Amino acid sequence: MKIAKKLTIILILISLIATMMPLTASANGTIAWGAANIDANSVRIRSGPGLDYSVLTHVNSGDIVIIIERTNSEWHKVNFFGTVGYISVPLLRSVRDIANFNKYGSITGSVVNMRARPNTTSSILSTYRAGTEMVITGINEGWYKVQHGSHTGYIRSDLMTILSRNAPSSLARRTTAATPAANLPIGRQIADFGVTFVGTNYKWGGNSPATGFDCSGFVTYVMRQHGIRVTRSSSGQYNDNGSHIDKSDLVPGDLVFFSSNGHTVTHVGIYIGDGKFVHASNPRAGVTISNLNSNYYTRVWWGAKRVVE
Repeated sequence: MKIAKKLTIILILISLIATMMPLTASANGTIAWGAANIDANSVRIRSGPGLDYSVLTHVNSGDIVIIIERTNSEWHKVNFFGTVGYISVPLLRSVRDIANFNKYGSITGSVVNMRARPNTTSSILSTYRAGTEMVITGINEGWYKVQHGSHTGYIRSDLMTILSRNAPSSLARRTTAATPAANLPIGRQIADFGVTFVGTNYKWGGNSPATGFDCSGFVTYVMRQHGIRVTRSSSGQYNDNGSHIDKSDLVPGDLVFFSSNGHTVTHVGIYIGDGKFVHASNPRAGVTISNLNSNYYTRVWWGAKRVVE
């Protein structure tokens, strides 16, 4: 009987350990604690928890930082658009473990589940592989609230990384156009505006968010919202609009072109930086972000044009 009881206890312990392992073994970072607003202008994010450490970047009043770790009563470790460092606690206000904001994130875990609620027992909405980018619309006690395509759910924060560009505030509401900051370069405004339509349906001949887009219709619509007129077809945009540039000279807002037949332009998208472009891809993916340097898009690459100077 004693041996049986011991075996039962051992089996229970093994079961508990096995249950806990998914919470830690696949983690690629630290679970974020929460968020806070900056309470002054030109606040320094430093490389370490002290005034003697180097300055990584500056943040201003109202900016939201993600709190990775409450290091001590004087300093918190934070993430601000991909910059990870330390901020003096007195310069933070509204420190909380649940907050709303708009940022881009990328999956770092090999295979990661998006869940309906911020816990590991809720239903799985979808599964994503490392490198998948999506919008982070908030944090809830260590879980990022995220949106990808038609899915809105939660992913544990240590399985994602914050990227170095902002998510326009209306990205979660694709039918409402975003208004990019006026002080940004026009190409950056175009790129950020285009990304607000990620997840919008693909429709052959479509040129509006209400009905959906095809590739050239998407480009036409985005450019028109910034006062720029381009030819309606992808081949016309390549032949008639802007000036040719090298792939190595791409900046956000440039147009990138592809040919699936090797003879004529068959597809177009808008470069958004970091080797990525946004485009109305196909009926399955809709408007999405793709890697310009993937095997497929390297193989079908045709050229690039700059329509904004």
